[in-house]
Amino acid sequence: MDTITLTGVRANGTHGVLDFEHERAQPFVVDATLHLDLAAAGRSDALGDTVDYGRAAKAIVAVIEGDHVDLIERLAQDIADRLLAIDPIRTVDVTVHKPHAPITVPFDDVAVSITRSRDAAGTGAADGAGAATPDAAARRVVIALGGNQGDVAATMRDAVRRIDALDGTQITGVSPLYRTAAWGMADGTPDFLNAVVEATTTLDARTLLDALQRIEADHGRTRETHWSSRTLDLDIIDYDGVESDAPDLTLPHPRAWQRAFVLVPWAALDPHADLPGMHGGPVNELAEGLLAEADGDEPPVELVAHDWMSGGVLPDGAGIGSRTDKAVSDGTLDAASSCGMHAWQATGKAVSDGTPGVMADASADGGNASDDAVNGAVSGVGNGAVNGAADDLADGATVPLKAVISMDSTSTDAERLFREAIVAIDGLPGTQVDGISPLYHVSSFDGPDAMSAVIQIETKLGARALIAALGDIEHAHDGTIDLDLVDMEHVTADEPDCRVPWPSAKRHASVLAPWMDMDPNATLDGDPVSFLLAMAPDAGMVGMLSDNWIIGAK
Repeated sequence: MDTITLTGVRANGTHGVLDFEHERAQPFVVDATLHLDLAAAGRSDALGDTVDYGRAAKAIVAVIEGDHVDLIERLAQDIADRLLAIDPIRTVDVTVHKPHAPITVPFDDVAVSITRSRDAAGTGAADGAGAATPDAAARRVVIALGGNQGDVAATMRDAVRRIDALDGTQITGVSPLYRTAAWGMADGTPDFLNAVVEATTTLDARTLLDALQRIEADHGRTRETHWSSRTLDLDIIDYDGVESDAPDLTLPHPRAWQRAFVLVPWAALDPHADLPGMHGGPVNELAEGLLAEADGDEPPVELVAHDWMSGGVLPDGAGIGSRTDKAVSDGTLDAASSCGMHAWQATGKAVSDGTPGVMADASADGGNASDDAVNGAVSGVGNGAVNGAADDLADGATVPLKAVISMDSTSTDAERLFREAIVAIDGLPGTQVDGISPLYHVSSFDGPDAMSAVIQIETKLGARALIAALGDIEHAHDGTIDLDLVDMEHVTADEPDCRVPWPSAKRHASVLAPWMDMDPNATLDGDPVSFLLAMAPDAGMVGMLSDNWIIGAK
């Protein structure tokens, strides 16, 4: 039988037995060999006689990014089932790699390989009207939510959960919550609350629309009049770029480009999003255009809350000023090059703030950091940084941004200093350490040798606030440790007190070597860290000391 081989299909998923693996995505890599008869395709040169390997790759990614499973054995089985549902595949060989598995000894990779055939797979289309078919490729969709009757925020939270529960559907992002005046309606009509969610789904667009309308109906939505108050409104704004002129399902949404209550939340959720269609374009620019045209005293939308999905009490009124004088200037819609104090949002899944003295599941390739390893190490360290950074924390930013921080010290007690610094960083408001590199020795020709390491964090602080907090931690250690913000997701800046990415990091093996060990696929300013390390002039002056130093003796 002939074969098609896909090697190195990568995606992030929340799979594993440990508690933190249920919540924090990590990379998985899949190799798949598809066994089928390619004789017809060889004669006809027609795609219909073979397998669209792009579709197969998307099917693999959909499983990885889908529902949590504990074992990679189960993940491999689910991938095999999804692939075997695609004609004319008869047999598949699937290998699932988990390169960041939580193992406490040095290792390169963990992989599970299985072989499954169609006759033994038991796969097939799911039963029931509107159910997702296993062989359908996941589509990315954008859905707008709104309402102005009843407990709207609670209704919208339930709608998000209901959408996430649809067959073959997973919510991947939730925007902040906004308030919109009931323009064109009778005086006294309650304001609307609005938000946008992004999701992946294997449902076709019409089946998805039917499901959304059932959710609306379950919350008392009626459609006697077109422009009226309503308990819940769910609209498909974009269905993976598909364009449709059907009377009951026009895609993309024909009026999205005119609606600030759609564009502003969408841009806050994904500043790089594009609205397809005749009136489309970068969502960020479309939103800013509507805001610029609006009356500054009566902005079209006002930010209410970032973390509304957590179910907390919402503030009265708009909460945080107008869109034109607050949210835009603070970077919610501004370009990602901002080095401001506040991080704009990526998705809507809430995370807890870091707590001083506790390290939550920080890990590197070589193992997991434990609370015992650093228990008490932060005593008296970094409190000023914690308190100062709290003043600069974004108002409940829904999801932190990833950042990489380097640590260097010539002190003979550098290992302890690094542990203390990590705890202090983990204790910054809205910040959590989620990756720790091996410890490296750095030789020097004209001074004392040094030690270095790199950590990855997720933080709600903006770049400038984070840099200031790192400076406070350095000061608390009397300058015996050097902490630098090397890179921050979506942030590019070149200001005297805020340079991101760190300009000289590309030339320092003391940064690049531990970073590559922590994340072999890392890039810096578009260049693979592995390539930069090979070109670094001091590459021969660094060497690994330990890959499980974080759990060493205090």
